[in-house]
Amino acid sequence: MPIAAGGDARAPFSALHAWQCGGFFLALLPVIGLLRLVGIMNAAVWFGAAIFLTFFAAPTVFSPDLKRNLGEVWPGVIASMLLKQYFVVQYFCSIIALVHAFTEWIYLGKPLHKPTMIVLTTVTLFAFAGGLWLAPKMKALHEVKYGYGRHGVNTPVEQREQAGKSFSTLHGFSSTLNLIAVFGIAFYVWRLAAPPNGPRFVPTSKFRS
Repeated sequence: MPIAAGGDARAPFSALHAWQCGGFFLALLPVIGLLRLVGIMNAAVWFGAAIFLTFFAAPTVFSPDLKRNLGEVWPGVIASMLLKQYFVVQYFCSIIALVHAFTEWIYLGKPLHKPTMIVLTTVTLFAFAGGLWLAPKMKALHEVKYGYGRHGVNTPVEQREQAGKSFSTLHGFSSTLNLIAVFGIAFYVWRLAAPPNGPRFVPTSKFRS
């Protein structure tokens, strides 16, 4: 078909390019939906677990009623068991969140949001530091403080008192880190639910010949 004077000789190529890009985006729709679903479900589990442990499970375990019925030792034992499982959830959810962000960046061309990545990395470090170092350390100090378990049998009174002070310090530190992590996860959920404006797909210039 002849091109009229003053017309755009690139018009047929632009139409073909638009058709190719449209087909590409249609092919991506199932992948986009799956990534979105994985991200939202992971964030929901992560945030829900953090809220439940911080504001419901922990206050219940250390409540006066439970201490009165079980004594001083068992609430700490139960809390240690809960933390062990909670950190497993933290491991998986934090890793999935990081993989999800990089997958959207590589596969869909969605740019990484620097504050979000900083928050995710920080919360991930908190999770592994808490689960692999802080929680075992607190468990050992709790055993020494109350004279039971592998670390606490036949320990002198002075060592028990020192362990009690160290445990209280680490417990306060752990609570602070956990609260920071809760706010970090809340920020991540907010960013995931309300992503910033901007291109979410691979730039069309990549498909031009």
